[in-house]
Amino acid sequence: MRPTISVLITYYNERELLTECLRSLLEQGPAPEEIIIYDDASYYPASNYVQIDVPVRIIRGATTIRPACGRNLLLREARFDYVHFHDTDDLFLSGWLPQVTNKIRTTAADLVLTEVSTFSEGRLVSERVLGLDRIRATDDLVEFALQGAILTSSGVILRKAALTIGGFRETLHQAEDFDFYVRLAASGVTAAVLTEPIIRKENRADSYSSREQGVVWASVVDAVRQLADELPARYRSNLADKAAYAGSQLFKLGARHTASEAFQLARHLGPPTYARQRRSYRLLASALGPEAAEWISLGYRRLLPEPLRRALVQRGL
Repeated sequence: MRPTISVLITYYNERELLTECLRSLLEQGPAPEEIIIYDDASYYPASNYVQIDVPVRIIRGATTIRPACGRNLLLREARFDYVHFHDTDDLFLSGWLPQVTNKIRTTAADLVLTEVSTFSEGRLVSERVLGLDRIRATDDLVEFALQGAILTSSGVILRKAALTIGGFRETLHQAEDFDFYVRLAASGVTAAVLTEPIIRKENRADSYSSREQGVVWASVVDAVRQLADELPARYRSNLADKAAYAGSQLFKLGARHTASEAFQLARHLGPPTYARQRRSYRLLASALGPEAAEWISLGYRRLLPEPLRRALVQRGL
């Protein structure tokens, strides 16, 4: 029997991007069983950007709420077996629905992860941003979710499984998708992957996550702090590395106090291995601490021209 899917789209003033998103889904052939849009009290109502013959249901909020709250509202409203959360500025690529439904049919997985291509101003940034082709059957999905970041639009999830973990954590301002997929993986869901990119994500300079990077990374730290109380002790090293990496990003953004809190959390959970950093940074951070490594790295970036830095990176330094 064909698995049934609810496509759940969160919208906030993206205007014509919503029209493009729906077109990318519906031009592929048969539509999913249900499409619901949550309009987060937008100044430009979603209804103005949906063609009259498009089979969608729009729920419009009275006041602006956090993304996690909007997604949970959609989750409760969904009526079908599987749900797919989608950002308005992401596009469905050809074959998304048949490939996803076929994967569910053949594997009976609770979670299907699809690869995502990212673009910036029309230029390809990463053909496969999640790196799903690196996942083996024996790999720990929790570790994978902690080490990277599974994007919102990558997943097709058994609705019952999403409800069982309480949906998205509404106390988080951002990074709710990172936290959600870690908790989902930790709940013991069965997972299958599609390694070809069938979602296209545009990195927009005017999106909230791009404009408020400090909020995003501070939310990652908040998520790590809460996950540390919920996940088995064997993941503390992974959590420490996530906190340390978030601290590094916050330091570069000038949020030094929040970065220091992130580094303290990493030390408490760790010690971190700084796995996502270059070898030189790992050595400095392990010997002198991450704050010292950041100050030295800052001086390095200011003193050495970018071409020379690139050459050193190519040599693994």
